[in-house]
Amino acid sequence: MPSSSPRFLAITLALSLAACASLRRAERTGASGTSADASAAIDMGAAASGDGASTACAACEGELLTPEVARAIERRIEALTLRGGDCALVGSTLDRSYKEGRIRIRPYMWRVGEHLASGEARPNGDIALAREIDSLNVGRRTLAEMLETMEHEAAHIAFAITPANGGEARAGAYVRACREAASVGTR
Repeated sequence: MPSSSPRFLAITLALSLAACASLRRAERTGASGTSADASAAIDMGAAASGDGASTACAACEGELLTPEVARAIERRIEALTLRGGDCALVGSTLDRSYKEGRIRIRPYMWRVGEHLASGEARPNGDIALAREIDSLNVGRRTLAEMLETMEHEAAHIAFAITPANGGEARAGAYVRACREAASVGTR
């Protein structure tokens, strides 16, 4: 019979998490095909995919929105809507994703190809966000940073932004414009 000593439990947990990470890495590698497809492959796990897929462990799943995060999202949607123009379109996109339960908070940033991602979006409205930078808490993200990432991902959806039509820089420009006081009424 296995021992329930703290050392045994720590080793079991470490092995489980390593297996989870290894499986997720293998799933991404197998799903991405060629390197040209790697940047287009988005893997947010079953919690955000809405496709009924299963994941290997609970640590790979997204977290539920806390009341604090939900209130912050609602306030940001309201502010974007009041700005009008392109900001209102980002706000309505974000509102739709929020009301449909398509926003998922992942515990930590994750790899997409060679890059570390703090957010991803799908055309259907799925948005995944990282709450923290890593599991060791080497770096922490503020709620404001997480909301800015969420807004960036909503801009990708609202304006169908892809690497071919402006990519990250274009989405970032919408976010900056909607956050600047001078942009009120000009977009």
